[in-house]
Amino acid sequence: MITYPNYNRSILSIASSVLNHFGIKDCKHKTLTEFDKLLEKDYKNIIVMLFDGLGTSTLKYHLEENDFLRKHHVTDISSVFPSTTVAATTSIMSGYSPTECGWLGWDLYFEEIGENVAVFRNTLQRNGEPAAKFNVAHKYIPVKSIMKRIEEVNGRRSAYCVSFFSKYRSKSVEDICKTVYKLSKKRKKKYIYAYWHQPDGVMHGHGVTSQEAHEQILHINREIEKLCNKLENSLIIVTADHGLCDSVNEYLEDYPTLFSMLKIPPSIEPSRALSLFVKEGMQKEFETEFNKLFGNDFRLMTKEKVFAENLLGFGNPHPRTYDFVGDFLAVATGNKSLFTEREEHEFVSVHAGLTEEEMTVPFIAIETKKRSKK
Repeated sequence: MITYPNYNRSILSIASSVLNHFGIKDCKHKTLTEFDKLLEKDYKNIIVMLFDGLGTSTLKYHLEENDFLRKHHVTDISSVFPSTTVAATTSIMSGYSPTECGWLGWDLYFEEIGENVAVFRNTLQRNGEPAAKFNVAHKYIPVKSIMKRIEEVNGRRSAYCVSFFSKYRSKSVEDICKTVYKLSKKRKKKYIYAYWHQPDGVMHGHGVTSQEAHEQILHINREIEKLCNKLENSLIIVTADHGLCDSVNEYLEDYPTLFSMLKIPPSIEPSRALSLFVKEGMQKEFETEFNKLFGNDFRLMTKEKVFAENLLGFGNPHPRTYDFVGDFLAVATGNKSLFTEREEHEFVSVHAGLTEEEMTVPFIAIETKKRSKK
């Protein structure tokens, strides 16, 4: 089923509720009503834990109704579009929609260096080599984090980020939980954001319903329950950036006529949300050929249509966002993916499209009380 992003009830709404709660008034996006009501209780620690790929359908497949995370499942919300880590985690970590911040997907075309760049790794798409002596994305599409925005209003040590890439670097779910607990003991009222890259990683390689994914999700469930049993005076939110679906893979290299019409290889998410820059004068021919081959599995949208439908969210677009979307955006609506070429390790499961499995994520809330001293 095709599921479009609902920016009024999305992971961006989680960020908006946090910003509003900590007194940041310049956020123009809708807050999440269920979260707002919980925040009225004014807990000492507001903790948001995001597990990559833990969409609602995956959560329900691998956990029983009485398992800890499902027992505290409040409602479902929407991812942003594209339903992928770069766009989604940047939105929840900044409070800006994909169109506002420009962080649309894994690979973006930067005309300054004439290359598609993997923005999280700062590497070239074509060979994995360093893109430049500087961080390309940080230079051309800088974005201020929620943590900095909160500290500007509430002072130092009022917001923290815990992940493999942050100052509070964590290499396991156990590490993350230990760090979150340690930070929670600090006196000041605070916001803590934590990110872990599973179960996305194992599902890419083994599939949504695999035993490997099952073990990862059971492990996450156990560790979060242990953490919540220790925390005091805290509100813990567990959510995901997107879900995944198992994939039937196609490759542009097998369609040389279509591939030859492109100026550069596809970007943004070159399998499920492909930004396509077409050679001059070949737009009509390309559109006809693409729809003949993939019209049942992808919605081919012109650049103008993408922005007219606010697919990338609301707000003032970053000056570079319009540049990152090519002549067309090919958006997956089923389980078929379109990669540029074959690689040694094929993806079994994917995301970034408009299926319900990819777009729907859980909003899970756990409240812990302040324990009385004996």
